[in-house]
Amino acid sequence: MNIDPRTDTLWKTYLVYFLVLLFGIALIVKIILVQTKDSEELKKLAQQKELRVRTLEASRGNIYSSDGQLMATSIPQYDVFFDYKAVDSTLLANKIDSLCIQMSELFPKRTPAQWKAFFAEGMVKKNRHYKIGLNISLAEYNKMQQFVIFNQGLYKGGLIAEKKIRRERPFKELAGLMLGMANEEQGYFFGIEGAYNEYLRGVNGHQLVRRIHHGDWMPVNSEDDVEAQNGDDVITTFDIKLQDIVENALNHTLTENKAEQGCAILMDVETGYVKAMANLRLNHETGKYEESYNVAMAERYEPGSVFKIASMVVLFNHKEDTKLTDLVNIGTGPIKFSNRVMKDDHSFAKGGICTVQEVIEQSSNKGTAVLITKAFAAHPEKYVDGLYALGLNKKIGTGIKGEAQPVIKHPNDKTKDGRKLWSNVSLPWMSIGYEVNVTPMQLIMLYNAIANGGRLMKPQFVTEIRRGSQTVEKYDPICLNEHIASPESIKKLQTMLEGVAIRGTAKRQFAGCVVNVAGKTGTAQYYDRVQGYAYHEPGIGRKLYNTTFVGYFPAEQPRYSCIVMVSRARGRFWAAGGVSAPGFREIAEKVYAMRIGTQDDDSIKVAPRIASEPVIVRHDKETAFLKSIAKDYNDFAINGEWVTVEQNESGETKIKEARLQSGRVPNVIGMDISDAVYLLENMGIKTNFVGQGTVKEQSLHPGDTVRANSIIHLTLEKK
Repeated sequence: MNIDPRTDTLWKTYLVYFLVLLFGIALIVKIILVQTKDSEELKKLAQQKELRVRTLEASRGNIYSSDGQLMATSIPQYDVFFDYKAVDSTLLANKIDSLCIQMSELFPKRTPAQWKAFFAEGMVKKNRHYKIGLNISLAEYNKMQQFVIFNQGLYKGGLIAEKKIRRERPFKELAGLMLGMANEEQGYFFGIEGAYNEYLRGVNGHQLVRRIHHGDWMPVNSEDDVEAQNGDDVITTFDIKLQDIVENALNHTLTENKAEQGCAILMDVETGYVKAMANLRLNHETGKYEESYNVAMAERYEPGSVFKIASMVVLFNHKEDTKLTDLVNIGTGPIKFSNRVMKDDHSFAKGGICTVQEVIEQSSNKGTAVLITKAFAAHPEKYVDGLYALGLNKKIGTGIKGEAQPVIKHPNDKTKDGRKLWSNVSLPWMSIGYEVNVTPMQLIMLYNAIANGGRLMKPQFVTEIRRGSQTVEKYDPICLNEHIASPESIKKLQTMLEGVAIRGTAKRQFAGCVVNVAGKTGTAQYYDRVQGYAYHEPGIGRKLYNTTFVGYFPAEQPRYSCIVMVSRARGRFWAAGGVSAPGFREIAEKVYAMRIGTQDDDSIKVAPRIASEPVIVRHDKETAFLKSIAKDYNDFAINGEWVTVEQNESGETKIKEARLQSGRVPNVIGMDISDAVYLLENMGIKTNFVGQGTVKEQSLHPGDTVRANSIIHLTLEKK
């Protein structure tokens, strides 16, 4: 069949016209839909690309010592990357040499040639996230933003920075274990950082911002904006100088005695506040002692003879008419309790007779066991109930993670399969510190109660939570038991403990000590999980021991209680008198020389201050404070991180953006110490300081050039 060519052409033309008509109709329909039905949705989509909500990160609160020293603060750091695709290839080729010279001046670990080779590696693949450096300081990052190529901005210069916060400790490892760590992403919390994380962390805010030219974002004044609530500051009970004394003394003690681990705690007698605490364990790879384990609170152990004072408290409460001069018949040889023999290492009792006071002074195992079994053999549960009344069977509840559960068995206790835990020798051996497991912190709490007249004070590590200058929470001293014993019994116990250092087992160690000490020695065999008490250290040929000296000073007017516990000493000495007592003496003498007789003032001022001269304040941290002192303060009008606060002659407070010169020493007079450290460290200036409160003097003159390894010395004052 033949088709007329004209007809075929006509049909094709009609088909094209028809398709064009359909396309036109569809286009008109779409325009109508866009202007009507889809208009709101598209407006929202456009707005989403133009507007976004920016998170305002809260600054973590600071941690202070009781004397106002900054123990932990937060400083920003940056991980910096380079986006090659964002940079014009001609610009990159023409300016890369100049960039490498600038990078070498800022980071001299690479020469310009090495920097060029470094950048060339990423250039080959046109890497969009090429790592330049990690943990870059704020000062370094600010300088990098001014370099050629980078100064074109994020979308043309290719410089990408990911901000993170570094927790800085001005005193480095001092009290590091107790300061601890908080990592919310990993769910890792310990120490004060972990226990008080809810206060320290703050609350992030959010802010509506609009995209402007060059891809930058500008804040939009929105009613939905929420300011970040910066973390609260935590004021601890620690005294930095005392902490330094305690840590050094413990390290010296462990090193001298080649010990495995140990702890030392210094506590204020009246309040129970822990003024210093050190925990050290031997790192067998490095041969050095490190704060890797909380021995003071997580290590429960058989304390040995220091537990005898707990037995005496229970005895005196049971038989208040017991006198220190009462005679005790301990015999001249070993004593057998049921099927087990007990002996003393001392032959002090003439004819096998000694006084109650000598039982403690000379640390008589037999004397203690005889007194306790005679009083409680018929009803051993009364002895155990007496220990429970002292709180020795339960956790203290300090809030610090990792506190061990003590173990003091009761005559009625049984194993899971129904066997009795109590034996015929449990009572005498518990009385001398075996078959019980307690922590060093519980022991010092008991001795502290004897020192302050019978009040059992709860150990605490924090005195206050502050938000600026306002107190959020205050932790007053907590008394767990007003009277662990009668005043007459407490006096007997004090006399016994004083006698230990004068006539007893620690006489030689405290002869000539500059401060009178009261306390008790304790030496207990180390119990190995496999070999038990029969364990002998390979290469030494003898058993190992846990040694403790715990007490207080000055004996006549107690101010501090202290415990030094040493585990598995492998040196010349093995008993507490030769191992732990010298460490206690070192602490007591140095603390006495530094603190006793002086009036400590633990109050500190950590809020920003307004002075007649302009004071620099971190405006992103103190927004609420700045609004409270200046009605015309506008956060959105300030682009910089720092502002100056000054008062004119009429008393009006004026807030202006601070003009800080790169490479020049700023004026930090009047600044809060945490802000001063934050500012100076990020300008590349190392800091150290003395005193507490705000900066009174600075060693480097404002305007001086910041040189490599610059160190500034700050003097602080309270206001």
